[in-house]
Amino acid sequence: MMAGLTDWLRQRLWLRHGLLAGATLVACVLALISYEMGALSGLERQTVDARFGIRGTEPPGRRIAIIGLDQRTLTALDVRPPIPRIDYARLLDRLRAANPRLIVLDLQFIGKTQQRDDAALLAAIARDGPVVLATHDSPSGPVPVPAGVRDAPGAVIASAAVDLDPDGVLRRMLYAAVKLPTLAVRAAELVTGRPVRPLNFPGDHAWVDFRGPPGTFPTYSLIDVLNGRVPSAAFAGKVVLVGVTDPAEKDVFLTAVSSVPMSGVEFQANALLTILDGFPLRPVGAVIELIILFLLAALPALVSLRFSALAVLAAAIGALLAFLVGAQLLFDSGWIVSMPDPILALVIGTVASIAADSFVQRRQLRSLQEMFKLLPSPVSDFFISYRRGQSELAANTLREALARKFGEERVFMDTDGIDPGQEWPRRLEEAIAACRAMLVVIGPLWLEPRDARGSRRLDDLSDWVRREIDAGLARGDIAVVPVLHDGARQPERDQLPDSLKPLADRQAVQLTGRNLEQWIDELTKSIHQGTLRNTRRPEL
Repeated sequence: MMAGLTDWLRQRLWLRHGLLAGATLVACVLALISYEMGALSGLERQTVDARFGIRGTEPPGRRIAIIGLDQRTLTALDVRPPIPRIDYARLLDRLRAANPRLIVLDLQFIGKTQQRDDAALLAAIARDGPVVLATHDSPSGPVPVPAGVRDAPGAVIASAAVDLDPDGVLRRMLYAAVKLPTLAVRAAELVTGRPVRPLNFPGDHAWVDFRGPPGTFPTYSLIDVLNGRVPSAAFAGKVVLVGVTDPAEKDVFLTAVSSVPMSGVEFQANALLTILDGFPLRPVGAVIELIILFLLAALPALVSLRFSALAVLAAAIGALLAFLVGAQLLFDSGWIVSMPDPILALVIGTVASIAADSFVQRRQLRSLQEMFKLLPSPVSDFFISYRRGQSELAANTLREALARKFGEERVFMDTDGIDPGQEWPRRLEEAIAACRAMLVVIGPLWLEPRDARGSRRLDDLSDWVRREIDAGLARGDIAVVPVLHDGARQPERDQLPDSLKPLADRQAVQLTGRNLEQWIDELTKSIHQGTLRNTRRPEL
């Protein structure tokens, strides 16, 4: 019995470990497929937006100032865009007097206007350059700006291209949409005197480290600058970006930091500052993300090896909270770690581990029920009923065979005499109530014993053999098996008192002395399978 239990435990351990390993593998594979296919990339972008919101606004510093072509300017000049280029020439001269670090015009001077205005703008660029000018790039080359600008001293052209994510939100900047570097890249190269490496733009994109929602950077109205109402100190030593800030002109974008649209020129300010700061917001890299994914996928199975399903669930929730906090702390430090796919791995790993553990537990319960189906009671599993004075030898032979196979404590056989009229012992009642099978040992003379008055003892309600069988038949949930010995025949219904008549319907077995262990195996197997439970014997 102990050897069988040990084998069962070993098999259960291997099964449990195998299922938990399979749960981890399933979680890893499914999450990895999602990661490689970008199935949750939309959700990942939303988590980046949320992380920006949690981080909050950061000071933009004093390196960049914005001059906006706003509604006040358009009203004061009494024009609609584009405003006369001679006004931009005046703006460039006034800014150069303030000694800025660099002037960037996020405005597209495509085509010619009045010759006088174009000439004034070209002359101002030559005087006040370098000036970065925005244009569109194409496979055939940049779209021309006013005639001669590309060859004019001080003019540096750059691509005005931006690339929205599939959800229409602007989160990253381009290095070059086609060939021409973008506005922020070209401006950063002029400020630092060094080329910006394309390696900082994996896939031609780089995350913008937004400093805050619209209005974070100091912004001045273009008309105020033209009229001299802004002190020169506001621009001294700074990169000055000039662009449209009037929302009505539709040069606005939804960004990762606000549901309020941000002007294109302020996006360029954020992009430029990101480059100047050395790209402070970067992905942690695929290797680290996969390590995190695998760890979260394996955690539930590792916890499940020693703890309950409730502990696995608690550990998963704790790991999720720790991961969320850790991802935010990493983001605050400038690192973006992918969140949805590791969380998916954790969820799948948790569900699969709990399911695997539940399966093992159910299998364990069924195995225990099968193994100890006849052995759940601390009192007995087999109750042997016999008539003293005629069946002791057969009953003892049966008891010893059962005890060798299942243990002494699993077999009940009363060996103390009980005289007629004595109170039925409580221990017999308890033994019958706890047993799983009652074996009624019947010899050739089982029906014959009589009392002093000549009446059959089976007809006496106080006869202890009758009371045992009555109690066993009354339970209805145990096997009551007639065990015949020495050529005895099973009693017929008309030979038995009314309460014992069902015994005649039970399938009887013959107790033989040959290969008793095999006989016991067949007996218990029949009881397990129900073939000896409430089954009528075949008609002879």
